Amino acid sequence: MQKTPVRKYQVVEEAEIDLVLQCRDSHEFYERYHTVFPDTKKGLVSISKIWKRRSEFAKKRPLSIPAAESGTKSAYDLSSLISEQTKIMGEISALTWENLEVNRQILAALAKQNQILTGHSENIVREPPKESSHQTFALLHPVQNTAPEMQTPIMVGS
Repeated sequence: MQKTPVRKYQVVEEAEIDLVLQCRDSHEFYERYHTVFPDTKKGLVSISKIWKRRSEFAKKRPLSIPAAESGTKSAYDLSSLISEQTKIMGEISALTWENLEVNRQILAALAKQNQILTGHSENIVREPPKESSHQTFALLHPVQNTAPEMQTPIMVGS
């Protein structure tokens, strides 16, 4: 017995294709679909299947998509956007450095206030810890250079 061929996609009208290509996102398409086709009894699943085939419809009608939506920008537009982004990032960097310097000053002032409140003198300088004998490690064996491992070819079995 031969199976009858099952249709892979549902039949989509030309007006539906035009509507899909005009919309920017699926929510807009769903809302406009119900306003344009109020008597259609297609559910959310059927409408979302039409939306998922949008790229297929766009390939068949490349002139239908406006130039701004197709994703191509002029080199001048891109260079101006990049220069604006660089300027903004420079300003953010300067503000961050300024904030870091203010935080350092605040911490230094807090450290002085802490010394005053605890009764320690202001001229205390912390000495670096002295080296103790238990922290030094002697090499019992000299470091040996190991030979690089030879790479073996990968054998794929059947």
